[in-house]
Amino acid sequence: MDLYDTVVVGAGMAGLTAACCAARKGERTLLLEKADRPGKKILASGNGRCNLMNRGPLRYYGDPAFARSVMGCDYLDRLTEFWHDLGVVFRYDAEGRGYPATFQSSTVLEALVAESSRAGVLLRTGSGVLDYTPSSSYGFNLRTDNAAAICCRRLILASGGLPQSKLGGNDWAWAGLNALGHRMIPARPALVSLKADRRAISGLAGIRVRCSIRLCRSGEEVFREKGEVLFTEDGLSGICAMQCARFLEGGSGEVFLDLAEDLFPDQNTLLEELRIRQHRFSSESPAELLRGICLPRMAFAVCKQAGFRMRGETNGMLREEQLEQLAARLRAYCVPITGTDGFERAQVMAGGLDCGQIRPDNLESRLIPGLHAAGELLNVDGDCGGYNLMFACMCGIRSGNNERGEPD
Repeated sequence: MDLYDTVVVGAGMAGLTAACCAARKGERTLLLEKADRPGKKILASGNGRCNLMNRGPLRYYGDPAFARSVMGCDYLDRLTEFWHDLGVVFRYDAEGRGYPATFQSSTVLEALVAESSRAGVLLRTGSGVLDYTPSSSYGFNLRTDNAAAICCRRLILASGGLPQSKLGGNDWAWAGLNALGHRMIPARPALVSLKADRRAISGLAGIRVRCSIRLCRSGEEVFREKGEVLFTEDGLSGICAMQCARFLEGGSGEVFLDLAEDLFPDQNTLLEELRIRQHRFSSESPAELLRGICLPRMAFAVCKQAGFRMRGETNGMLREEQLEQLAARLRAYCVPITGTDGFERAQVMAGGLDCGQIRPDNLESRLIPGLHAAGELLNVDGDCGGYNLMFACMCGIRSGNNERGEPD
C-alpha cells in the first residue's frame, strides 16, 4: 500500500495549487486526476485567455461571508506573489480583469504543472478515485479505479462540480461527503445562457445589445446587472444574462431589458424624444420612432410588445398613451425565461458543500480532521471576471499549506 502525507484529488486550479503548496512544505504529495491530462477546465477558461484575477470588489454568492474569509484582506498581494513565483505576470484591462501577459490559458497550466514537478508532486492522470474512508491507523484509505490502494494523512478534495462533464465535471465526491455526515446544498447551473419564450426573441437571433437587465421572480426583482446581451436562437447569452442563471431557483422567471438607460436620463426625456420623432416621421411606421436607438429588428420587436399592430399604422395615427407604452417597453423589454442551457454548458455551479462545516483558514472539515474540500466543490460561486479562479486558487493555497488561524 502506498503511503503519502497528502493526497489531492482533482488536477484543476484548486487541486494543482494545493498540491504545489503541500509539496513545497516537504509533504510527500500525490495528485490524482481521472482525466488523461490535468487542467482541462483551465485551458477552456476565459475562451482560452484565462481571466484569473480581478481588482474589483469581491462578488460571490452561496456563502459570500465564507468566501470573503477564504480570500482574506490581502488576497490580491498573496495571489500576485504566488503567480509571480511561478513566472506568471498579469495584464489588467480597464475594468480590472487580470489575464496572463500572454493572454493564453496554456501559460497558466504550464506554470502550475512545472511548479508541481519542481516541488516533487507525483501526478497520476487516468486515475479516478472510487471511494475514500477514514482510517484508524493512518488517516484515510483510498481505492482507485486502477486497483491501487493508497493511504494518506491528509486528503484534499478538489474534484470540481457538475458543469462540463467533457472537461471533468462530476459529483464524485458528494456521496462520500454525505456518508461522512456533510450537508450538500442542491446544485444548479450558474454562469450559463438562458432559454426563453420564443415569442419574445423571434427574429432577434444574433443581435447584441448594451443594456441593463433585471431578473424578476413572481414580480419581485432578484438580480440586476448591466452589460451586453446576445440574443440566440433559443434565449439570451452574454455575461450579464448568464449571471442571472444562478438566481433561477425555480427554473423560470422574467428578464426585463432596459435598452435606453444610457441614452436618456429618465422616462420623461425619452417620451419627449418620441413625441418629436412622431411629428418628424409622421407618415412612417412606428418602428422608425426607434431609428438610431436600437437596430431595426429590435425596434420592430419592441413595437410589437408595446401592442402596435404593425400593419399599416403610421406614427401620425398614434395616441399619447401608445407613445407612453412604447417608451415603457423600450425601458423594460420583457423576455420570459423558461430555463437554462444546463450543466453541460455552465461555467460553474451554484450549490455544493455546506461551508458552515468547513474551516475557512485551511478548508478542513469540522467533522473529519484531515479532510479538506476546495474550489467549486464548495457552496461558493462568483460572477464572471476571474472570481471563480481566484477563489479556487486561494482554496488551494490555504488547504495545501494547511494554514491555521485562531479558532472560530
